[in-house]
Amino acid sequence: MEKSFNLGILKNNIGQSAVEYILLLAVISSLSYTFYNNKKFKSFLAGKDGMFATMKKGISYSYRYGVEYSQEVSGSYDEKMQFEYTTNAHDTYVKDGKSRFFTGTDAYPKN
Repeated sequence: MEKSFNLGILKNNIGQSAVEYILLLAVISSLSYTFYNNKKFKSFLAGKDGMFATMKKGISYSYRYGVEYSQEVSGSYDEKMQFEYTTNAHDTYVKDGKSRFFTGTDAYPKN
């Protein structure tokens, strides 16, 4: 009976790398599932103050005005995005009381 029991399959390493990859996949899947179902992680990504909403505000504001959006400096995002451009008071033209554009110091000559 003892001679019929062969331990040869346990002595070689065939299939070891496949088992290691399956175990690694199981660990990565369980960690991903744990992070994805965490309440703090979901609140970080979603909602009005989530990461993607903040990125959308920053990208659309900087595309429209050519300056970086920061809530402390720029004020309300909704007010800035509803600006009608009837005056030069928007952030592209005047920032901190100074124009971002340059002009000549003397008046242009009349021909």
